Amino acid sequence: MNRRKVLLGSGVVLSTILAGCSNESEEMEGGTRDDGDADDDGDADDDIETDADTSDDTDENGSSDDDDAEEEADEDDSSDETADLEIVDHELVVEEGDFTTDVFVDTTVENTGDAPSGDIELQADWYDDDGNYLDNDTGRLTTLDAGETWSARVYYLGTSPENIDDYELEGEFDEDTYEPPEGVSLVDSSMEVTEDDFGDKDLIVEGEVENESGEDQSYVEVVTTIYNDDGIVLGDEWTNVTDLRDGETWAFDIDYYSPDVRNRLNEAADHDIRIKTSAW
Repeated sequence: MNRRKVLLGSGVVLSTILAGCSNESEEMEGGTRDDGDADDDGDADDDIETDADTSDDTDENGSSDDDDAEEEADEDDSSDETADLEIVDHELVVEEGDFTTDVFVDTTVENTGDAPSGDIELQADWYDDDGNYLDNDTGRLTTLDAGETWSARVYYLGTSPENIDDYELEGEFDEDTYEPPEGVSLVDSSMEVTEDDFGDKDLIVEGEVENESGEDQSYVEVVTTIYNDDGIVLGDEWTNVTDLRDGETWAFDIDYYSPDVRNRLNEAADHDIRIKTSAW
């Protein structure tokens, strides 16, 4: 079962999960959609993260509920690790150029858990100065490792950036962690930032993937994550191939990126590669 959690980030209490998502999910701290959920004493509502009942009742054998809970926990797999993502800040940015104007939500997402996350999706809802809803756009990342920070941007992709005055931000992520496939491995990879005579930059990531799984792979996907000098994630991009036969090597290259990476090529300093053998 895909388990998803919800990241919150602006204005009013979240009443519904993103349309079409029926998997298990829960709200997360750090956004401002849950500002109205604070308790009277100023502490955030922690119903999501409460532990089991900690009453001191004991049974006839003298064991407390706490002892029973601890014994049950010991029976579980203590090595289970989970991702824990949080939106820690965000702001609306307007960048006016000679020919176009970029409007985006600049936000920071941190994984304070002890495992990589699954797919992450951020959604920005756009509003005009009268508070009227205009549209929404999304930003995505395939995974965020434990301890990593994503400097995310959710761009307005409509045709009237001058009408954007405010936004709401929310997000969700899969708890299922990334696991590399057996027998399908990265041989090597490299990243290069090039610049033409007009000062325009391009980013190219290329490499080779070898299939030694003992069987043909109907689908192989490569995801490259781009980092800046401080190890902060700027974004990612992917490419795929179908029908990679056993014993064959696939030479891949990625040279197109979404605006969150493309508009920050001067910051691109490093990369990482993940391999998947499923589109899901």
